[in-house]
This record gives sequence, structure tokens and C-alpha cells, in this order.
Amino acid sequence: MIDYMKRHFCRILFLMSSIDFLILLLVATLALRATGKVAPSIFSFILISQIFLFINDLYLFKKKYQIKKMVYKCISSFACVSVGYYILFIHRLPYLDCFFISIIACLLILVWRFIFYNIIIKIDLRHRILFLGIDEVSKMVVNEILSDDHPKFKVVGFIANDPSLVGKEIVNSRILGLAKDLDSIIGKEKVTKLIVSYPQGRGNLPSDDLLNCKFKGVEIVELHTFYESFKGGILITGLRSSWLIFSDGFKKTRLVMMWKRIFDIIFSIIGLLLTLPISIITGLLIKWESPGPVIYKQERVGENGRVFILYKFRSMRNDAEKFSGPKWAEENDPRITRVGKFIRMVRIDEIPQMINVLKGDMSFIGPRPERPFFVRELSRLISYYGQRHSIKPGITGWAAVNYRYGSSIEDAREKLQYDFYYIKNMSIFLDLLIILKTIPIILGRKGAR
Repeated sequence: MIDYMKRHFCRILFLMSSIDFLILLLVATLALRATGKVAPSIFSFILISQIFLFINDLYLFKKKYQIKKMVYKCISSFACVSVGYYILFIHRLPYLDCFFISIIACLLILVWRFIFYNIIIKIDLRHRILFLGIDEVSKMVVNEILSDDHPKFKVVGFIANDPSLVGKEIVNSRILGLAKDLDSIIGKEKVTKLIVSYPQGRGNLPSDDLLNCKFKGVEIVELHTFYESFKGGILITGLRSSWLIFSDGFKKTRLVMMWKRIFDIIFSIIGLLLTLPISIITGLLIKWESPGPVIYKQERVGENGRVFILYKFRSMRNDAEKFSGPKWAEENDPRITRVGKFIRMVRIDEIPQMINVLKGDMSFIGPRPERPFFVRELSRLISYYGQRHSIKPGITGWAAVNYRYGSSIEDAREKLQYDFYYIKNMSIFLDLLIILKTIPIILGRKGAR
């Protein structure tokens, strides 16, 4: 958890969440002392509040924001907080008290957000980064940083190994000099992080210049390692197997695997029981609209390449692939029925996958399972694709919460970067984070086809 926060939680978001915490602490302390309640409920209120703020994307930093949307999300968050807090302390705190505390907190958080976006945001707290080496991979990474207007990093330029390139501009950034100029450039540009991309090999690195920078306190990071912390994914383009072999992570600890299996068994049983009425209604609607089975069975590739039968509520015509053969779902896919369109939108079609989880074919969290036909094709076209089958596939996952629905080879390549990140950094904390990030996707009906 600490490692994830260190790599991904930028100073701007840390400031935002810290002030939120102090506001919530102040409101809860004053309100609960006024009502004569005990201190432990204060921290419960803060935890519930920040969870709902996170679920509603109010910790998703954007320089361009919509006031109406922010106000709506904040109000809806604290409406949920008041209900959740009341349920948690139903015998100790009247609902009006919970509602009053939530309203005050909501107003103060909104005032702080307005101050943040109109004043604090103008202070540049980003890391100033310099790229050593110019190749297509580094250009692509810089382009991603600039297009995202990233809150954590500001690109100051490139260092080249060709004197004729100095002064030229690429990807909206200037080539500032050569490796021998590193010391003066870093001082002039106030660089805090140096990103190294030398695809031709370590033997060509300007070791003495880099060592000098290191001892002056500049953080030096290899390009793919930097991308992992910047994007929350592992860059496949230009990736060497040696990076995967020698990098930290990819640990399947007994504790994590035991936690995942216990979580899978308990929550699949609870989930199947709670959704039983929805499943019955869905089955009747599917039967009413079109002939064919209610449960659609399809071969998917699981852990260690083992093929298993995946269960879903049927959302397409029974003869959907009779003439076309296997193909990805498209937007406004004509094969999808009216009931199918709805159950896909709200993810009801995936309820039967909890049977797969209970059987042990799948986990709640992991890479999405693909069909054998697509796996064979993608393994041929994308490097390291087969390695995603080193763990059980999941109903949701890091790729699912960070990337749209995949329907092409390029989408599969992008999602593989997130799948690798999850496999490398698999932990209880990351699983909990994925669950929290999945909730707004389901409620917002994002990415369904």
C-alpha cells in the first residue's frame, strides 16, 4: 500500500486528500462532542466519507473541471455517507444527526474544492523531468504525459547524443543539450527526475555524468520503470525480458493467494444469493424475448492456459456467430438483443460468472479471460501475451477499471500493460482499490457493449 501511494499519489492529490481529512476530522469532532458521542465513530465517519468521495471520482484530479458535476458528486457522496453512517451507528446516533454532520461536511468540502481549483492549482507542484535519450518509445511516453496534462510530472525537455539535434523541438519539447551538459541543464531547469532511455544498451550510457547527477540528489529512473509509476501499467513496447526478470514484484505470496481464494468463495456465495431474484427475472426476460438457452456457455482460457467453460446470461441472438465466426463485440452490435443490451449495460450478464469463481476457474479480480481463438491470434501478434495466464482470470481487474472495453488488437495490447501491472503488484490493497474503482464503473454504466 505504501509503495503504491509513493509511486502514484502525487503531491497535489496528497494535499487535496489531506485537507479533506482535516475538514472531516474537525466537523466530526465538533458535531459528535456536541451530541455526546464517543471518539471511535469520528474515524468511521472520515473513512466512510473518503471512500464515497473516491468512488465518485472526487480524487481524480483534472485541471479542467465542471462545477455542476463536482457539486452533484459531492452532494450524492454525502447523501450516501449520511445513510451509511446511520446504519453503522443505528443504535447510537439519530438519522438527523448523521444528516446534519454530512451536510456541514459537504459544504466545507465544496468550499475547499473551489479554493483548490481556483487558487491552489495555480501553484506548480509537479516534478520537473528530463529525458535522456531520444527514441520512439520515449517520444510516445512524453506525448502521453503532455496529452494527459499530468498533475505529477512536467517535461522540461530531452538530452540527445547528436550535437546537430540540440535546439530542435520534438513532441512539443526542446532538445536542451548533450550528456556532458547534464549538470548545467539540471541546475538551470531545476530537474528533480531524470528518465533514461537508451535502447542500444547499457554500454553506451554516459555513466560518469549519471553518477554525478545521482550524487547531487537527482532521481534517475529507467524509462519502463518510470512508465509503470506514471501510468499504472507496464509498457510493452520496447520491453526487454531482462527488465521483467530482474524487476521487483511478480510474487505470489501464500497470504495473498489465500486471501483471494477466501474472498472469492465467501463473496461468490453471498453474491449469488443476493442476486437470485435479479437472476430469475433476467432469465424469464431472456426466454420471453428470444429462443435459446438462458445461460450462454463459452470456452475461455484460464490460469496456465487451461481452457474452461465460462457462464454468462445470454445477451445475443442464439445464432449470433453462425455465419461470422468468433468476433469482438462492437458498439451498437446488431447481434445483441434488447434485453441483452440492458443487462450488458448494468453488468447483470456477468452474474453467472460467480459460479466460475466458486468452482475455482476464475477469481473476482484478475485479467479478463479471452476466447482460445483470440488468445492464439494475440499471442502471435503481441509480445509476452501468454504471460497474462500466470494467474486466474477475473470478473473485474486493473485493466477493466483503467481502460475501455477492448475490441481490437491495439486495445488488447493496452490492456495487457495493465494486466502485467496487476500481476507484478498483486496485493490485498490493490484488490480493494480495484473493487472501489469498479463501483463507479457499474453505477455509471461505463464501457459496456
